[in-house]
Amino acid sequence: MRILMASKFWYPRGGLERVMFDEIAWLEGAGHAVAHFSTSHPDNQSSPWSDYFVPNIELGEHAGLAARQKVVAMARMFYSVEAARRFRRQLAVFRPQVVHVHGIHRQLSPSILFEARRAGIPVVQTLHDYHPVCPCDTLLRGGSESCVPPRCRGRDLLPCLVHRCVRGSLTTSAVSAAELFWRRWVLGYADLVALFIAPSHYLAGVIGAGGWSRPPIAVLPNAVPVSSPSEPGDYFLYAGRLSGEKGVATLLGASARSEVPLVVAGDGPQARALRDMAPRNVRFVGRMMPMELVPLLRGCLAAVVPSEWPENAPMAVLEPMAAAKPVVASRVGGIPEQVRDGVEGILVPPGDARALAAAMLRVARDREFARRLGSAGRQRVLEMFTPAVHLHGLLQAYRRVASPARGSADPRGRSDLTR
Repeated sequence: MRILMASKFWYPRGGLERVMFDEIAWLEGAGHAVAHFSTSHPDNQSSPWSDYFVPNIELGEHAGLAARQKVVAMARMFYSVEAARRFRRQLAVFRPQVVHVHGIHRQLSPSILFEARRAGIPVVQTLHDYHPVCPCDTLLRGGSESCVPPRCRGRDLLPCLVHRCVRGSLTTSAVSAAELFWRRWVLGYADLVALFIAPSHYLAGVIGAGGWSRPPIAVLPNAVPVSSPSEPGDYFLYAGRLSGEKGVATLLGASARSEVPLVVAGDGPQARALRDMAPRNVRFVGRMMPMELVPLLRGCLAAVVPSEWPENAPMAVLEPMAAAKPVVASRVGGIPEQVRDGVEGILVPPGDARALAAAMLRVARDREFARRLGSAGRQRVLEMFTPAVHLHGLLQAYRRVASPARGSADPRGRSDLTR
């Protein structure tokens, strides 16, 4: 098949890009042709399609932009004429059978979906967060409290403004809410996408609870290649963004209680504050590329995912499991679909430093227990989260939209692509 893959960042910024780059590699390895569309950025991976990329604007850095640039950046969130123009040219040159988009909001905008529709090319979109029902993407009211089920239902987006959910700013919250309203109710986003892919049943359920009855949602878990097991080390590893919703402050409190060694890999807005509050048994190593993380992962005793927002399907859970490392994680969002409590890891209530410390101590004090959890995790990845399973489901999704008569969703508009 010929697939045009679009996303707003073309460098390993987070789990979204990791999933996308893996999909491209697996598709191309199976003989399919994949073209790329994104924004230009100094950190971008190389692409033969980069001439079509749109200039990047860091929307979080508006304080450094002139007034006219701010207006242009805001307007582009709603509809990017430049992205539409370049995408139109690329569609004519590459002539894809399917357009697959990942994260396009705010940088590329829905303008490219209109171009796909005009060209008669179906669109598949993978959902990596809760943006269709939540202006701040994370389902955290006011940036900290759980917002499940989503308060912003249908056309009522007032809760986002009342609680200043986006960066604690009334203005930013209003702009984000307006963008979500514009996409869904003015542009008719549901008519622009043929199929949503959700990496977890949890996310699919939240999107449905937020009032989306179409397009249909297909569940396709993320995947990782399995690596050879290594001997358990003596430290716990956190690898991810250093921001409030990730629960790293709670993790530092748990590490101080348990006194087990902890390595923290990553960067983010709370990096300096977290370093200042960290106990002596914690070592920060900064942001690392995926390949740089491999030796750290292989050398650890266990991985910790202390998230305090409803994670969708984090790669930070699957990657340790694939390396036969137990996972201590929050019982939140889609994480329980990946790791089972007492089988492949230990699940604890989010934000509970005492429970997290107890779980870490249990793993640290019983290395045979840690080995059993790690071995079970690796086996679960082999059964459910392999590249072969993911690629099969991805191609099912493409064929389904290219030939709508083939395959159907259940009465709720939801189906499982792994079956």
